[in-house]
This record gives sequence, structure tokens and C-alpha cells, in this order.
Amino acid sequence: MQPRSMVMAVLTAILLLVTSGHPASEAEQATPALPAPTLTVAQAANQSPPLVEHTVQTGDTLYALAGRYNTTIEHIVNRNPDVNPDNLKVGAVLHVPTNTVKKVKSREELAQTADKMVLSSSGEPNRYSRKMPCKLTAYTNSFASTGKHPGDPGYGVTASGRLTKEGLTIAVDPSVIPMHSVVYIPGIGVRYAEDTGGAVIGNHIDVFYNDDHYAQRFGVKDNVTVYILEEGPKGES
Repeated sequence: MQPRSMVMAVLTAILLLVTSGHPASEAEQATPALPAPTLTVAQAANQSPPLVEHTVQTGDTLYALAGRYNTTIEHIVNRNPDVNPDNLKVGAVLHVPTNTVKKVKSREELAQTADKMVLSSSGEPNRYSRKMPCKLTAYTNSFASTGKHPGDPGYGVTASGRLTKEGLTIAVDPSVIPMHSVVYIPGIGVRYAEDTGGAVIGNHIDVFYNDDHYAQRFGVKDNVTVYILEEGPKGES
């Protein structure tokens, strides 16, 4: 072995002895951070919805709370198995799941809500989410109402994608009454929030009719108390 090679071998041996007895630094001992776990679509779908604590107030009903928090009576009862749906105790704290209603109901499903409506002696529905004063007007599929002629793209089609239908369709401001809500209008009946309109702003409901003359005679009815029987999915159209 050449002298230079011998020197290099000795230096290497010394270096190995030194490093083998040297404790690793904190940086060397640190375990690399693991990536945050990610949820699959199926796992995300199974996550529990956010809960809010609601203190029962006088006049509260599970039906109204379900509408307020965009959930269902069944979901509230499941989270509060000791609650008596027919006799909520004022001051009791309920754990209410929020935004569990996402599916847009068909007209047939909405009709089931309408069929269950019973009017009290005062003329109010026995169950409703909330009531509010509204201005009522009427519209048709005519050019004067929609700016479209028969044969034009979108003629007779509501903002929800469904065809207009007398006895069912109303146009609303979705920021006030969510689309696909079930609404009871005294003197008119149960209607579904399926459409919108550029002039329908705030507490304004435009009721659909087939007959232009009838819609014109309908005029404007101010401060009519309407009842939201069931709220549509929030933020959906």
C-alpha cells in the first residue's frame, strides 16, 4: 500500500470512530412530517354534519327548527333521542345538525308536503317554517312577462329547469325564499318556488297563470302574509 493510501485509510477509520459515537442532533432525530390524511369521497360523505346548540324558545317546533337549520325533523330527533317532538321544553338545549337537506325534491314529493297541510281555525297552516309579508303579482309565458315567444329557447322553462305550470309555479327572490321551497299563499293555495325574475326582488312573489287576461286583472296585492311550509335547499337553484 502506498504511503498516501495508508494515510487516507487511517483518516477514514478515525472519522468512522468519531461519527459512530456522536449522538444525532435534534434535526437528525426529527421524524419527517407526515402528510395530512385526506378523505376519500365516500369517507367525506359519511362525515357527521356540523351541529349547533339551539336553546328552545317559546313557540319553537321541530318543524320550524328543521326549516331554519336546513335539516329534517328526523335528523334532529336522531341527535336528541330524549326529546318529545310534541312538547319541547323551553330552555332545553338541542343539538341540531345543519344543512343536511341537499336533494331537490320532485313536484310529486313537494305535493306530499302540501297534502299534509291543515289550516287552523285562524286560517294559518298548522305547521310552517316561517311567515312573511309579501307583494304578489302574476305572470304568464307571454312575451310581455318573459321576453320570449313560443319557439324561442327557454320559452316556458323556469329558472329551475322545470316547465311552468299553473297551480304550482311561483317566481321568487332566492335570497329571501330559497328555490324549491313550498309556499302557502292564502286565497291562492300551495305553490312551489321554481322560478325567478329580474323584477322579483325582496319580499315579492310572482304567481304563474296560463291566461294573460287573468294575470293582468290580478294586479298588485301588497302585504299579503305567506307561509313557508318547507324551505328549499340553501344556495341552490
